[in-house]
Amino acid sequence: MLHFGVKVIIFYWVASGPLRTIFNSMLKFQPRPFKAARWLPNGHFQSIFASLFMSVKHPDYRREILDLPDGDIIAADWVDGESGTPLVVLIHGMEGSSESRYARLLMSECSKRGWNGVVLHMRSCGGLINKHKQFYHAGFYRDIEYFLDTRLPEMGLSQQVYLLGVSLGGSQIAHYLAKGNSLERVAAAAIISTPLDLGASADFMSKGFSRNYVVRFRNTLLLKYHLKSELIGDDSMAKKLAKAKTFWELDNAATAPIHGFRDAAQYYAEMSSKNCLKDIPVPTLYLASRDDPFVPEASMPQKSDGMVTSVLTEKGGHVGFVNQYGKSWMVPTVFKFLTEN
Repeated sequence: MLHFGVKVIIFYWVASGPLRTIFNSMLKFQPRPFKAARWLPNGHFQSIFASLFMSVKHPDYRREILDLPDGDIIAADWVDGESGTPLVVLIHGMEGSSESRYARLLMSECSKRGWNGVVLHMRSCGGLINKHKQFYHAGFYRDIEYFLDTRLPEMGLSQQVYLLGVSLGGSQIAHYLAKGNSLERVAAAAIISTPLDLGASADFMSKGFSRNYVVRFRNTLLLKYHLKSELIGDDSMAKKLAKAKTFWELDNAATAPIHGFRDAAQYYAEMSSKNCLKDIPVPTLYLASRDDPFVPEASMPQKSDGMVTSVLTEKGGHVGFVNQYGKSWMVPTVFKFLTEN
């Protein structure tokens, strides 16, 4: 009888206590099958269609300018839901914003469910030039930490938080999950089309059509560097950046020196989020496509490990995942994972 009572107590503790999250994560996540649009034959077509042409509703954003502890500023675009419903915090990708189609898709889903959502912009993004010399990089997570640990409590918001990161934003989230107070703040997370090995992705995008994406990023960054030339105080930086045709050249010219790294090699080695996955303590979905033109397949986690569930599709491109009806398979898949954890 004593043994039976002990078993009941242990079962109750597991079912309702700290181990529940761990046991839930052991149950294999089963996404709905993805049938990629046949009229988008490869990862480039998927990526471009999803980024530029997919029909997406525009959420009713409410903008807030956040004053950061170090005197800088960032923009937060809110989607207001019903009181007490979950809050989805989205970190966009490189040079993205709340206007990026994937952000509008995810925030529109929040609105549809009556949930609260917010796109937390990286410094200098969302049409707001920040005050400091620094911009952002793949391992910078302090603004996420401030928002979750300080700003939300100040606002009296204590509901369940889901954390989403797209592309480079997923890298920042991985660093926060592994190094911040995520176990206290975050119920579940999703990292979408994220380059986990920065050096491998930089090499991968130095070839073929993918080089065109680098040029696009370079041009938007170059405009910001001109706007902040007095703060940066290095006339040669813009000239080097203008000549950059690969991420190695771009990050050697600007990202590394501005953020205190010796060079791109040190930046990639220290800030690649593959180093963080084993330390993530909350259920986290890694979602990517094997034909992603930004991320080489060999750098993707081929199986689930620890608290990270890896879902790799054969097609889908970079933040594409356009199905046969021209709709996003990514959005319902991500929200299915969140609600099951």
